[in-house]
Amino acid sequence: MAAKPQATLDLSVSATNAASKKYPKWKSYASLFEVAGHEVLRKELPKIRQMKLGIVFMSDKELLEMNRKVLRHDFYTDILTFEIEREKATLEAELYFSLDRASENALQYQATLRNELARLVIHGMLHLAGYDDKDAVGKKRMREKERFFLQHLQSEHSIEY
Repeated sequence: MAAKPQATLDLSVSATNAASKKYPKWKSYASLFEVAGHEVLRKELPKIRQMKLGIVFMSDKELLEMNRKVLRHDFYTDILTFEIEREKATLEAELYFSLDRASENALQYQATLRNELARLVIHGMLHLAGYDDKDAVGKKRMREKERFFLQHLQSEHSIEY
C-alpha cells in the first residue's frame, strides 16, 4: 500500500511597523511556527493536503481596531483567525497576533514568549480544524489540545520553551 503524501504548509510571517519596532526579533519565530502549524495540520486537518498560512504580528492597538472593524467586537484579543478559502484538499488562512497581548499572557502564565506564540499558532489552527472556545466545554477542550501539541513539540521536535 502506498504511503499517503504528506500535507504541505506554505507559511508566510510578517509584522506591521508598530509590532516590528517593538519586537525586532519577530522573524526568529518562523521555524517554530512552521513546525507547530504542520503538526496541527497533520493531526487535526487530515483531509487538507496543501495549506497556505499567513501569520501577521500586530500591536494591541492594531488588533483591537481590526477586531472592531471586521468582527464588531470591542475588546482586546491575542489572536484573530480568518479562513480565506477552503476547498476539498486545500486551505488558505490568516492568523493575526497581538505581540503585546502575547507578551502579557506569557508573563501572566509564567511562560516564555516563544511558548505563548507557539500556543497561538496551535490555537488558531485548532479554530481552522473546527474547535471552538465560546463556552466552558469548548475552552477546556481547546486548552487540552494546546497542551498536547506544546508537549508534542517539546518531546518530538526537541523544541524548548
